[in-house]
Order: sequence, then C-alpha cells, then structure tokens
Amino acid sequence: MKTGIIMFGALAGALAMSTSCTKTEPTVAASSISKDQKTPFPGGAEIMPADLIATPAPLPAAPPAYNYDPNNPNITHAEYARFAWRQFIHFNSPAQKNGVDAAGKSPVVRGSIDPTRNFAASGASDFHQSGMTAGSNFSSNQLVWETFAHRSELFPAGSAPKGDLATLDPEYVFQNVNVAATDARFNNLDENTQIGQNQIFFPKNGNTPSANSQDDHIILFQARVNPVEYDYIKSIYNAEKPPASLELPPNGTNPGESVEVKSAWREMTPALIASGRYHTAEAVYYKEENGKTQAKVATFGLVGLHILRKMENYPAFVYTTFEQVDSLTTPDSKDTGLYVVNLYDQMQYDASVPPGTRPSAILNTGSSRTLVALPLAGEINSANGYDVIPGKFTVPHGFSGPIKVKNPPVGTSAVFDVNNEVQKAMAKAPGFEKSVWQHYRLVGIQVLPTNEDSSITPKTPDPLTQDYYLANIVVESSQPGIQLFKGGVMDPHPDKKEFTLVAERGLPSILRVNGKAGFPKNVDKVVMGGCMGCHGNAQYPRDNGETGPGPSIFSFLINLDTMSGKGFSADERNESPTKLGVKRLEYLTY
Repeated sequence: MKTGIIMFGALAGALAMSTSCTKTEPTVAASSISKDQKTPFPGGAEIMPADLIATPAPLPAAPPAYNYDPNNPNITHAEYARFAWRQFIHFNSPAQKNGVDAAGKSPVVRGSIDPTRNFAASGASDFHQSGMTAGSNFSSNQLVWETFAHRSELFPAGSAPKGDLATLDPEYVFQNVNVAATDARFNNLDENTQIGQNQIFFPKNGNTPSANSQDDHIILFQARVNPVEYDYIKSIYNAEKPPASLELPPNGTNPGESVEVKSAWREMTPALIASGRYHTAEAVYYKEENGKTQAKVATFGLVGLHILRKMENYPAFVYTTFEQVDSLTTPDSKDTGLYVVNLYDQMQYDASVPPGTRPSAILNTGSSRTLVALPLAGEINSANGYDVIPGKFTVPHGFSGPIKVKNPPVGTSAVFDVNNEVQKAMAKAPGFEKSVWQHYRLVGIQVLPTNEDSSITPKTPDPLTQDYYLANIVVESSQPGIQLFKGGVMDPHPDKKEFTLVAERGLPSILRVNGKAGFPKNVDKVVMGGCMGCHGNAQYPRDNGETGPGPSIFSFLINLDTMSGKGFSADERNESPTKLGVKRLEYLTY
C-alpha cells in the first residue's frame, strides 16, 4: 500500500521546490527598518549593545494591537523582528540558581531569570558544562526556557501535573519508560521526527548520507511550556472528566501569557563541541535495547528554536523561530549534506489541480514577491521535482528519500536587516567576542493570521504575508510536508492510514477568527501558512471544520488523550520503521 500526502486545491503552498521555477515582481515598500515609530512599542526599538548586556534581560512587553491597514501598518515587520530578538535574549539568559547541589534535585528556580547574570554569560561555549558538579546530575547553568515544564511533566502518563514548577525536580514519566531522577537532565529529547513527517540527519562522513540513515547524526526535538501554561493546565486537569473546552492564558480570567518552546538538537562530535559555535548541553535521549526503551545521556548542540507566545491582541500565538547558521553550510563554506527521510512516498493534489501541472506559492520578502513552482503530484522522486540524493540507500518500504534539505527563498528584508543590526550590536557589546549566540539568526516571525497574497502584481501586498510560509530548516524540512505549508490537516481515509494537507482557499479547515480579539474584523476564517497554519489545526476539542469554531489554543500538546491521562510515549533514537510509520497520524489528524 502506498503511503501518501494529498494536497488540496490551488495550493498556494505545501512545499517549495527549488528557485529554478520562480518569477519575481518588485513591490513598493519603504525601508525594512523604519526609524519612525508609529505606535508606542518599546520592543520594536533598535537593538543596541546595552540590550544585550542588560542584567537581567527583560521580557519585552506585548506589542500593541495591529491595525490591519496594508497601506499604513502601525507596526512594521522590522519592529516585530526586534521584538523576536528581545524574546530570544530573555529566554536564553541564565536561569536563577537556588543553591541546591544534590543528585536528582533541581539546582535552579524553574522559569525564573537570574537577576545577577545576563545574555552574555550564557553565550560562553562551556556555559552548561561549567555548571556541572560531582554531586548532581544537573548543571546549575541552564537557560531560562530549558527549565520550563517538559511536555511529559505537563502531561505525565497516568497522573496529573504535579507541584509548583519553580521548585519541581525534573520528572519524566512516559507510557513506555520512566526516567530515574538521578539519570534525568533538563533537556529531554523525546521526539525523533518533525511532527511525524520525516526524520532529519547530518551525514557522519562528509556530506553523503550513509547507506542506512540511522548510522548518521540525527536531529532530535523537545517541547516545553512556561509556568503560566503549566499552572493553567494543572488547575483545570481532570482525567476522569476532561473539560469540554479550554482557552490558554491570557483568557477572560487569567491575564498571564502562555509560552511554548520547541527546540531542535543535533548529535555532536568532539570537533563540533570544540568549535564554540553551538549552545551545547547534556541531554536525555532514548534507545531501544533488548526490547525495552532505555534512557541515555549525551552532549547535543542546539540547532533550532521556536518560541511561541500568546498575548493580548495576539490570541493565535506569535511564532518566532531561530536557527544555528551551520546547518546547510559549514563555516568553511562546504555543504553539510543535511537530508531528510520522509515517512511517506506519495503526494497527490485534488481535482482542482489538473494532472501534470504545478501549483505555486507566493513569497513576500517585503521588497519583492516571488512565485515559486511546487512539485508535481505522484511519487516522491527526482522526476517530480524533489532533490533526491542519488546512490544506494536503505529506505524502508513506504518511505522516501534521502532528500536534500534546501532553504526556500522565504527570507524577508526586515529580518535580514535586523539580524545584521544585532550582529553589529554584538560586535560592540562586551562579552560577545566568542559568544555562541553570534552563530544564531532569526528566521522569521508570524504575528497574526492572514490569507496569502493573491498575486505578484505590483499592488500593495498585505504586510502580514511577510513570513507567511515561516519554516525552520531543521524543524520544518520536508518537501513535501511542512516547508511552505499552508492550510489545515485531516485524515480522509483512516482505513488506508493516509493523511491530507488541506490547502484550498476557503475550506473551513484552519483558523476560525470571527469574534476573536486581535483578528481582522468581518472575517470568518483565514487559510494561514507556515507555523501558524499548521498550529491552526491544534484545537481542543478538535472540531470537524463545519460545526463551529474551536477554541484558539493552537497547541499540539493538548488533546483528548493528554487531557485524559494518557500522556506521551518517548521516541527511540533507533525506532523501527513500523513504529515510525504510525507517527504519520500522531499530530496531523482531527
């Protein structure tokens, strides 16, 4: 049986092909970095060296409401990009120590920033390692977000979330394994796929994949939530009678802000650790040995970071994502060979796309718009537009690849300019001469849902379509799948175990916005792309797209299973193709 993706409609975006089939038209746009603040928004001000060494680094206040006027936006994309960087600076600052140095006990005040240290301190290449002692399995040098609640603490298998997160010792309870307190680490890499669509690897020898991908260096993932979201779930949790609906803070009674962080980590070699270009940390990961899931510990390097923050006037979360700069090209300009193996081998479009024709995506950089042709339907192969790496490889039946990871031309002028602004600030700020943070860049930011630009003709584009197809190359790499993705997700043929990426404009498939503060007025729904488009499917309870709006929780962590006590299962580093095949439907079904 074939395992496939079905792409619906005119599909202005499932995934990018290459830039060889593109058409670009200029747009009339002001400079990407405006010096004229049109609204009181301190978080959007120019980033200066003083911002990098503020002690402690403040969390930027929520942006004001956006006015949705494409001809006169009150907040520019550059201002939002600076806001994204200020969040990165805050959450990647050191967490506050609590003075405890004992096996199995947390050495930090979880979720709290250290009032005496700053972002420069956490940029030391040995930051994590220098906090290790003989008495504890935990480093006392943690980033703020690393101390948030892991998804297995938010939803432990078989029990409710426990205690006060600030003082809680890390405890990881899964369906298939419990981690001993003395074996735990704050970084717990329990996810081995990009939301069930593919696995991603760095070749261990040069830039050519090994015959068996499991012999190469995999990227693993974890998801965490801040104390506000943790406390809210704890307050409403009832496994015997899950709530009929929920709304993450801020909501009508709780003004706090929910924050979720997803991080991507690569297996490290001694040379990469010694390079001083990565934030590294000891992390727990999982392997199958003798028929059982076993917890292991190794040093990993941070390569990707999503920060999701739900705020007043921004109820669909604001999505920001950062990458370490060496994923596609090494510091000496060599190709790394980064590749994916997809957990499917077919892609189909619906009848609105005539056979043999290519749909397309419209990318708005802020200074130009580009029409990008997408792959043909059918087999995931070179003939249909996928960069399949030639050679003899062991690819499980029903999977496809190895496929070279490419960076689609989605970058915006504003983000490029703000990244340069931050680099200049780092060059002038004390303590950043050898900081690992020099080697991380903002990829983009999505602030509010909108529909895709309708054409590339030189009329004023919607400013919100900058970063419309937001994707991180180490978190959303698959072509097809979740790079240049647009729409919602459902499974039309459960008996065949196929899943569908819904992308036809007007289908009631994702962000229902009517009546929600911060969304455009007189709009019932939008078909959003990228991170926000994918998360638009994450409702609780998930409706079928026709019976009415679901709550805007937009979190893949929350579903009937987790709210009923089922918890999560830890993914194994060497998981079998049979188990991996099941993951296609783990996140992407109603």
